[in-house]
Amino acid sequence: MIKDFEGKVAVITGAASGIGRGLAFGFAKRGMKIVLADIDKVNLDKVAKELEEIGVEVMTQLTDVSDPKQMAQLADASYERYGIVNILCNNAGVGGAGSISLITLENWKWTLDVNLFGVIHGIHYFLNRMLASKHPCHIINMSSMAGLLTGDTSSYPTSKFAVVAISESLALECFNTNVVVSVVCPGRVNTNIINNTTMFRQERQDIWQPPAEMIEQSEIGRENLNKILRQAMVPEKLAEIVIRAIENDIFYVLTHPEYIPLVKSRFERIYEDTLKLHEGIAAKSAENLKIFKNDAPVFSIAYPESFIELKPNPMNFPTGKRVLVAAKDPGIDLLISVFKSSKEDRPLDESVQKIAKGIETIAREVNISSNEPVTLKDGTSAYESVIEFKSSGIFKVKSIHLSVLKDEYRIIISISANINYYNERLRDILYSLEFY
Repeated sequence: MIKDFEGKVAVITGAASGIGRGLAFGFAKRGMKIVLADIDKVNLDKVAKELEEIGVEVMTQLTDVSDPKQMAQLADASYERYGIVNILCNNAGVGGAGSISLITLENWKWTLDVNLFGVIHGIHYFLNRMLASKHPCHIINMSSMAGLLTGDTSSYPTSKFAVVAISESLALECFNTNVVVSVVCPGRVNTNIINNTTMFRQERQDIWQPPAEMIEQSEIGRENLNKILRQAMVPEKLAEIVIRAIENDIFYVLTHPEYIPLVKSRFERIYEDTLKLHEGIAAKSAENLKIFKNDAPVFSIAYPESFIELKPNPMNFPTGKRVLVAAKDPGIDLLISVFKSSKEDRPLDESVQKIAKGIETIAREVNISSNEPVTLKDGTSAYESVIEFKSSGIFKVKSIHLSVLKDEYRIIISISANINYYNERLRDILYSLEFY
């Protein structure tokens, strides 16, 4: 994560006004060099001059983010000038109002080209260079609350939902690299996006225009929305929130927490509809069990047949191997590893430390919540350990581990599941362990 911004380089698309301009000044206050990109040359030059007047090193690049060639040129020019880019803000965007029954395919393409492919182009032309630099880097993708909640428009939230999705995928892919990812979902912000979008529409005849009978109504709606936006969050405040997210490695950047109840309502609707859909369907009878048997040492465990046995990773451990990998959708994993024990091995109660260290390579906020001695039904001594963590830094997972010494072997049986899927029946799988 980036804590010290001094001397680092930020590239901002859509930088000529609004949120982009706010980000530029927020970074400038912290001593960064700024690359400003936009299609609006007049305001781009104006922002650059304002920054230069306060001693900021600035570079401008006329860029239409929907054009991959221009985005490639932006990346090339940025790296030629500075040799590195530490922060990329895929910020440029347009509004996309209009009924699904009325807007044209050209309108869909225009909105998605700017709002979605602008982000895709930014990732495509900057990501590998950022990874190769090995320096701390951060990618900011600008979505919207409309990326989590739909409204009475169509193409705009479609593009913004997609930005959230690509950001989530990118964050998983970049986990434990030098590149951190955030997706910003602002509520109302005092920008000129409504008037800018109207101007862009008027310049392109292939973009949907309201029919004559809707023009007056559209003008009233635009006037009302602009009035709301004038009272909304200023871009400079949003920029400070984004910078705080960069400093603290925060992925979901919701600038307006007052929208959280609406986000929650959306997921409650999903939950309620699912229950309705499956209401009255007979509950499944108790699952049949599979029996896994191991040769040396000889033991067995029983687990539900809904678990699919997978081929263990061919990687061999120095003193043992993984003898069983089984998984159940969604996100429940069963692992059994057997190691040849030696006098130099750590005591059984310390097995959890090695397990936790392994988890740290794929997770953050790894916490050993318990580590207690237990006795199996045949009298064998063991240790039960519970570890909670965020898989890939995002998803909360609970894992339970049973560590046993038997016949010069160390056996570790692990069950892990997303925190919302964890239940005591999973724990029962571990305690089905039997020796012969």
